[in-house]
Amino acid sequence: MCLHSRNLLALAVLACTAFVTSTAFAAVPAVSLIEGTLATAGGGPAADGNYGIKISLYKDAVGGVALWGEQATVAVSSGQFQHPLGSVAGLPQAVIQTAAYIGIAVATDPELQRKPLHAVLFAARAGTAEAVACSACISAVHLDAQLAADLKGAVKASELADVAKSGNYSDLNGAPPVSSLAKVSDLKKVALSGSYKDLIDQPIVPAVNTACGTNLVVKGFKADGSLDCTAGGAATLPPDAIGQVTNGVMVNTFVESLAGKKDIGILDYAGPGITDSVNFPNVGLAKKIWVDMVLTNSDTKSIKIELYAPNLATPYLLYNGGKAGASLSMKFNLDTPIESGDLNKDWVGKSVAGTWSITVRDLSDNVDGNVDGKFNWSLNVETLSNNKLSVKGNLYVDGNVIVTGVNQAATTPRYRWAVWANYDYWSGNWFAGNNSAMFGGVAPQTWADGNGLASQMSADKAVLRTLFNKDGRIYPNLMVWAETWFGCGSSTNTKHASALFRIKNNTAADITWKPQWYYTSYSGWSEQASFAFNGNNIWQSSNNCGPQCTATATVTVPAGKTSTAIFVSSSNPCSSSERGLILAFYNGSLALPVGLEFVDDLDIAANGWNN
Repeated sequence: MCLHSRNLLALAVLACTAFVTSTAFAAVPAVSLIEGTLATAGGGPAADGNYGIKISLYKDAVGGVALWGEQATVAVSSGQFQHPLGSVAGLPQAVIQTAAYIGIAVATDPELQRKPLHAVLFAARAGTAEAVACSACISAVHLDAQLAADLKGAVKASELADVAKSGNYSDLNGAPPVSSLAKVSDLKKVALSGSYKDLIDQPIVPAVNTACGTNLVVKGFKADGSLDCTAGGAATLPPDAIGQVTNGVMVNTFVESLAGKKDIGILDYAGPGITDSVNFPNVGLAKKIWVDMVLTNSDTKSIKIELYAPNLATPYLLYNGGKAGASLSMKFNLDTPIESGDLNKDWVGKSVAGTWSITVRDLSDNVDGNVDGKFNWSLNVETLSNNKLSVKGNLYVDGNVIVTGVNQAATTPRYRWAVWANYDYWSGNWFAGNNSAMFGGVAPQTWADGNGLASQMSADKAVLRTLFNKDGRIYPNLMVWAETWFGCGSSTNTKHASALFRIKNNTAADITWKPQWYYTSYSGWSEQASFAFNGNNIWQSSNNCGPQCTATATVTVPAGKTSTAIFVSSSNPCSSSERGLILAFYNGSLALPVGLEFVDDLDIAANGWNN
């Protein structure tokens, strides 16, 4: 970057900085060349000759003390001059790293306006190196004291050339301590050539920035920046790392808690105190253990709490007064240290199975026999399990799910069903106040007297779940319901049976399905049997039919969707004061064609018939 200014004494200077490079080596030079132009007040070049100049480096553009400076005499020819910056007074690295501006004064003239310094090739390379991010930098303070001492005396490559003809390691010149560097046995057999490469059982010395060899893993970094490799397989995770790996979605740590009796009374100054016990089961090895205590008393400073563990005669002192007030709520050994004993040392990594007792004493003699407070407590143990896993979110499985040897994906599919009456003949009232939301979206009066159909039911899954709250297994032939009862009364004395199937088409093409079923109906009393597919009325009865009636329908199941099929059967005509009801599927018609499957997703599917 060139400097150009004019002083009041008719002199001007133009200065450019440049680093001198070496063709033989790439080391950064110790001097920087400054070039300038000296002019008269009229703008022409100054007369040839020698001129004295003073050069200074600054941190700031204006003001401040110079970080460095030197005076020199420069030869001017046709107004041009050069000067190696740092050739008179050494130029320290600290100044180079800090300086941002250069100032020049000619002879006795005042200093010209400072100009900013700019990077050139070597300086740019140094800046790049300085900005390199270091993920594992190691300084002397990080090294083991013994290793640091050993490194100070580390043998130099040149010292390995003079190896005694005996091949004895002790004959090496300047041999360092090797307790932290290499095994002595590795260096005993030195080749007579004196070459380090001829040593047998050489330690592995990976090059800087290269990977470890076969069957080696990175252990750390050595002082020279090379990788510190060690034999072994891949690094292992801690047993409870599954929580970290899955972002807490899956965990194999569990907290088992066992509470004592509720609201246990605390007597004033009862010598032995009040004791309560729990028998903790074997839940595995403890990872953490603590006691929850919630206590009220007239003065908690007089309270003493002790915990007795299985097979230990000396109790743990959880609390021995010290806190004023009328209540305590603490988690001893979790967020509140205990007074004496070490629960972690005694129980972490062990089973806590057995009888645990807690004793609470009120050491203040207020009113003899008076119940002065109460407490509730529980023993809590966090365990690390090797036989169970908790999933906090949804679990998506592409393959099969095997539970105790049973493939859950291959288990018998399920459907939803419901059977209901519509009217209380003796009281003269429709059930549930004739509320349609309780009966699939169709009011009881419509089911009994108004030719209610499956296609009139609601597509709202919440309404359907209200009625279809029973489920069963699906087989090729299926009996949903069959019964008779006495009492005709009127058309209001009726029942209905219904089955809801969710059918998924896993293909890209529509597939035809042909169900066949038994039903009852009484069209003469407006009690219909019907079949709806995705809310469309596919079939409905038009007759008075007893339990031997059958129906057949054909539907197209749309590609790539899950459809809803609902079958409803009503009561048959009254005969000898008896009525009957049946809904059943036969002729293997529930064995779906290839590409279709039953799914039980009524609890999670979105509203709509084929959602």
